[in-house]
Amino acid sequence: MAGAKHEIICMPLSATSSKGIWFNENPLDYKVPATLFQIIICVLTSRLLYVLLKPLGQTKFTCNLLAGVILGPSLFATNPIIKEKVFSPKDMSVWSVWGMTGIIYSLFLIAIKVDVSMVKRTRLSLKIGALGFILTLAVSLGLGIPLASSIPGIQGGIFPIFMFTILSFTFFPGVAQALDDLNLMNSELGQLAMSSILLVEIIQWLIYMGQNIATKDNASHSALTFLSVVIMALVIIFAIRPLMVWIVKSTPEGQEVKEVYVVAILLGALFLAFVSNAIGCFLILGPILLGLVIPDGPPLGAAIVAKSEFFVSECLLPIFYFRIGFRADIHSITDWKSFTTLQAIIVATYMAKLLAVTVVALCCKISLRNSLLLGMMMNIRGIIEVIMFSGWKFTKLLDDQGYTNLVLSVLLGNMISTSLLHFTYRAHLRLGPSPKGPRIRNIQSVQRNYPFDILCCIHTEQTIRNLTSILEASNPTEESPICAYIIQAVELVGRAIPVLVPYKKKKEGKKCSRLNSLTHQLMQAFKNYSENSRGPVLIESFTLIAPYKSMHETICRLLDDNHVPFVILPFHDNPSWHMVCNTVTTSIRQFNKNMLQYSSCSIGILIERGLPGPVTMSHFSYNVAAFFIGGPDDREALALAARMLGNRNVAVTVNRIRIVHQGDHNEDEENEARLDDAMVDEFKLSSIGNDCLKWRDIGVEDTIQLTDAIMDSQGDYDLVMVGRRHADNSLRDEEMSEFVHYAELGMIGDMLASPDFCGGMVNVLVLQESTELSRNYGSAPGRDFSKNLGYK
Repeated sequence: MAGAKHEIICMPLSATSSKGIWFNENPLDYKVPATLFQIIICVLTSRLLYVLLKPLGQTKFTCNLLAGVILGPSLFATNPIIKEKVFSPKDMSVWSVWGMTGIIYSLFLIAIKVDVSMVKRTRLSLKIGALGFILTLAVSLGLGIPLASSIPGIQGGIFPIFMFTILSFTFFPGVAQALDDLNLMNSELGQLAMSSILLVEIIQWLIYMGQNIATKDNASHSALTFLSVVIMALVIIFAIRPLMVWIVKSTPEGQEVKEVYVVAILLGALFLAFVSNAIGCFLILGPILLGLVIPDGPPLGAAIVAKSEFFVSECLLPIFYFRIGFRADIHSITDWKSFTTLQAIIVATYMAKLLAVTVVALCCKISLRNSLLLGMMMNIRGIIEVIMFSGWKFTKLLDDQGYTNLVLSVLLGNMISTSLLHFTYRAHLRLGPSPKGPRIRNIQSVQRNYPFDILCCIHTEQTIRNLTSILEASNPTEESPICAYIIQAVELVGRAIPVLVPYKKKKEGKKCSRLNSLTHQLMQAFKNYSENSRGPVLIESFTLIAPYKSMHETICRLLDDNHVPFVILPFHDNPSWHMVCNTVTTSIRQFNKNMLQYSSCSIGILIERGLPGPVTMSHFSYNVAAFFIGGPDDREALALAARMLGNRNVAVTVNRIRIVHQGDHNEDEENEARLDDAMVDEFKLSSIGNDCLKWRDIGVEDTIQLTDAIMDSQGDYDLVMVGRRHADNSLRDEEMSEFVHYAELGMIGDMLASPDFCGGMVNVLVLQESTELSRNYGSAPGRDFSKNLGYK
């Protein structure tokens, strides 16, 4: 066309990947291989530091941040070759995108897990949260605002007010992640800390959002941003929230949420991040609001968390933390006076919160050590803080020195706090005064005219019939009724806070939770049993949602508060769990071991090998065998057999096996033998004339004869009981470990649970007395067991 002008714009086309080293090309000169190598170095360094520092109480957050500082210009990147070839500034844009994607999804997943309605709000939590926040805020502002002018790296105006206000905060995500790494999330102190933080969390976020909006260029921009945020929040609450509820309700019971929904929600988090940034707000706001309106737990919240959390936490987040640490340059610290001033304000803020929390906790009768440790928990910093620091540096509200100062304060503060928590806090010890009554209990201590409390833990519905059979066989009577605490144990997935919820409250509470239907079925089965039992049985039902690694702590507290003498735990290798993944069964096995170690009462591990018990109690009959070799655990088994013998529908066979040794016995063995003989005599005396008892005395000389005697005692039993440990030295676990497959069952229990005994078709109950009560396999002298036998 005449008169038209043609312009040719030449843009260099740079290759993203190399041809290879055989063409004399360095892969690190190209973005794709350079980025891949950086990711490898970053993740490997973070994991190596975590492996090395975890025994010292350091968390993943600390190790990831420290990896960035070490690899950055503070240490390794001071070398020009490393800085230009390995961590080239031209590749930092890729790191920024990866890191911010990790932050978006991390905070989105944290928001999904948070369920504020399930936090136990107490006056103590309110006092600690509110007073800790107010006093810390007063100290931070009182020192920070007058001294801000002497710190050149901090921009003037209203920013110092927001900065020192936010430095006084403790955000929930950082504390929750740290306590999870330290395995303290389910401890009394950990739950108190998280509850206290959540009570003031909304105030902290409002202040942060106010700071984000108020620091806009002009007032009109701030007003438009605020209006846009309100509209976005209303759309999420009144349009997206009902859609999430519909997805939960439309998912069939026991099935997973459709993958298309999960993908759509994950893309929705990115879309809302884009919208948040487009309206002038920080891009994490939209994903956080979306996470809060998604019902936590199964099926929706748990599915999203299970499908994405591992990749986010182990791949994307280390990249973000690396970027945060990498941008902290110790060599940028040149004005040591301003550095010291800012650091002094931060330390004073830490100390103010520590002092405030400690004083409030002391006033509530928490010990000085635990009060100080609670204050340290409340001072843990995490992901929210470093996001803010990065934003301040990016918007030039902080210079390089101020940014480095803040990052180092978080790094050093967390390292000190988590190490002290790791080495000094014992989660199994109670915070408050000990409950009234004996702290350590066993079956033998239950009076014959006193209620018999039993806690039954269930993971699947297949255990119900065998548990109800044992409860019925335990002879509930008007003089000695049974109170059964039924705990449905659920692994913590898709939630941030472990909870123990009574069944009725759970049923009436979260209408979206799919746990309700399954829980209702389980608890209805126990209710039906209670109504049809021949004796009075009271059922108290709970749902426990917690990580398996710390689940025992909540149950132990429930045992102490209700003085429960006996707990029944399903064995991890029961046939009904063969379809469950190995990770879950391994976690359940560790849970059982923790209960054996820390419980203050007797524990029974139920190995379900036989057919389920009767559906109804109308024609109940039960055949029980007990092996008595000697020791406190076998005495617990005999005490339970004595109680069962009072039920005329239960036949009991007791096989007392004596191991005859040549030579002298030590004092401990003689004491154990006297206790064994006293209990056997009283058992026989109380069962005179009872046709349901069959007693067999068996003498053996060694473990080979013992094994033969046990194999010769096979019969048509519904349940076989035995103690886990035995007084005889030849049967101690350490001497017989090579013959024992499952150490938590002991030598004899492991033998009875094997396919060699009754064809592997009999249920086995292995009992252990509290380790504190039977220290070194001994028992407290002078205990009178005779009055606790002979249930009629």
